[in-house]
Amino acid sequence: MSQRRIDEQEKLEQVVDFNEARAQKINEKRRKAERIFFQQLLNVYCVTENTQLRPVELVEVSEDGCSFQIFFDSNSPWPTDSLGLILRLYFSQDTYLPVHLKIQNSRPCIDKGTRFTRYGCSVDKTVSSYQAYLQFVRFIKLYSEHAHKDNGQTTLFYL
Repeated sequence: MSQRRIDEQEKLEQVVDFNEARAQKINEKRRKAERIFFQQLLNVYCVTENTQLRPVELVEVSEDGCSFQIFFDSNSPWPTDSLGLILRLYFSQDTYLPVHLKIQNSRPCIDKGTRFTRYGCSVDKTVSSYQAYLQFVRFIKLYSEHAHKDNGQTTLFYL
């Protein structure tokens, strides 16, 4: 290959795809907004086979599935034979949206010195609550794209 062709190839590799960069920025903003929403505004629990309510940390949601993680507790291990489960998304102290899941995969993880197991699940689209879950996922996506951080530029006065 000639030197000229190599130089042209290097120049092509240096070209920035603005659409790809923009999509990456939007995706990062969406994930950050989702984490804030899941950690500060939504309480999520899972009903295990022995009808025990266990707190879980929602990681990501999509129209087809979700991922969540549970912190490792040797005194109370997660049921290993549980493939199907019900996730409860609590929007208040006494109301929740049930989401029927099927576990597709799991893997142990360590983040900042904390052990947990992350689960990837598919959502059962045949149950009646799926339509509400679908709208929730769409809201989260739109919210994360259009939400703005309040930097305190405007003062609010209450009468």
